Amino acid sequence: MSNSKKAWFHCFNDAGLVAKKSVNDAIISGLVEAGKCKSGAIVAYGSLSYYWTDNMLKLAKKKRVKHSELWAGVECLKDEIERQERFIAEHQ
Repeated sequence: MSNSKKAWFHCFNDAGLVAKKSVNDAIISGLVEAGKCKSGAIVAYGSLSYYWTDNMLKLAKKKRVKHSELWAGVECLKDEIERQERFIAEHQ
């Protein structure tokens, strides 16, 4: 599978990293609405923290994606999801 197809998978498949982040974004928004954390959590961890999801979308749109670009995008998005999950676990 090509790197651009892998980026496409992570952007648009339900099992991709962007979908996992979207689920966590919704949970964090729910925590803010429930008053379990401050609204800044949306900026720091939630839907307004979108640099790496936008990066993955840009990679998916490219015809050719370097391995290093894809690796960096995937690893940083995984790190962001892990930070979200730690935050969610601390505030539920």
